[in-house]
Order: sequence, then structure tokens, then C-alpha cells
Amino acid sequence: MKIKPELELTQEEHQAIMTLRNAAFPDHQSAHSYYKQLPHYRALKFQGNKLIGYMGLDYRVMNLNGEPIKVLGIIDLCVDTDFQGKGVASAMLTIVTEYAKDKDVDFIALMADDPSLYLKNGFQGLEVGASWLRIHEHKNYGIAEERLNDFYVKPLRDQTMIKSGLDWLGYMY
Repeated sequence: MKIKPELELTQEEHQAIMTLRNAAFPDHQSAHSYYKQLPHYRALKFQGNKLIGYMGLDYRVMNLNGEPIKVLGIIDLCVDTDFQGKGVASAMLTIVTEYAKDKDVDFIALMADDPSLYLKNGFQGLEVGASWLRIHEHKNYGIAEERLNDFYVKPLRDQTMIKSGLDWLGYMY
């Protein structure tokens, strides 16, 4: 698996990401290789020349109970249907975790409708009151405030994320 900065992606990689992402998320189609916002990095898993696994990585500071935390967010993890159930996604999560461990990252975080993969890979479900910037089709719709029950984190330091206030300081993945 390669972790590439957004600015280094080729047009072919953008096209492959868009195709795989749209196949994986039919209710959230996009004419781009991203849904809401460009991530900072892309994790790409190839089998030969075919993209079989993808996730966006967003590195940012969030505000947890008035304190800044550094978060590496996972966005749109998806695997080609021919390769699902073969450990590709778990291997990608392991590589990203190892990558982040020696970086300045407090938590890896993501949103998930089906948490089974993430719980098997060391993530913890967290119900948290949150605020974030609503974005859709390159337009912001102001700040949303809701209680989230589909938020998952993997602590990488001695911090714990408690059920409390989380300000995303930007858009939600």
C-alpha cells in the first residue's frame, strides 16, 4: 500500500479512486475522487495496475472539551468487491496505524455505519456531542450540532476520548 500526498496523485489515480469510491458508496456518488473535500493524503492498495483498496486521510486539529487533539481521519475506506473478505481493509488499517504511531497523532478517527471491521481492528465506538461545518457539493451550510453514535476512534497516545464535546474545526468526513 502507498500513502501519497494529495498533490502527488496522477489523473489516472484520481479516476481509479472515483470509480472504486462510487462503486462502494452508491448513495454518495461524486464526479470527483472525493466526496466533500480533498483529503491531505490517499492510501492506495494496488493489485498489479488495478486499484483494489482506497482510503482518504485527513490530518487536523480538533477541539475535545476545550483542548486541541491531533487526529488522523479515515475517509471512505473501500475495497473492490472481488477482493472483499480477504483481509485487504484490515491490512490497510494496520498499515495506517503503524504509519501514524510514530507521527504526531493522538487519535485515528472515522465515521461508520457498520462498525464490525473497525471494532475488529482496535477502534472504539464513542457517542459524543459534536459540531462541524456542513458541506455539500462545494458549498457550506453552516455549523451543525448533533450527538453522534457512529464515531469510532483508535487512541495512539495515553489520551482517552470521553463522551463529551467534540468540535471538528471543519467538515465531518
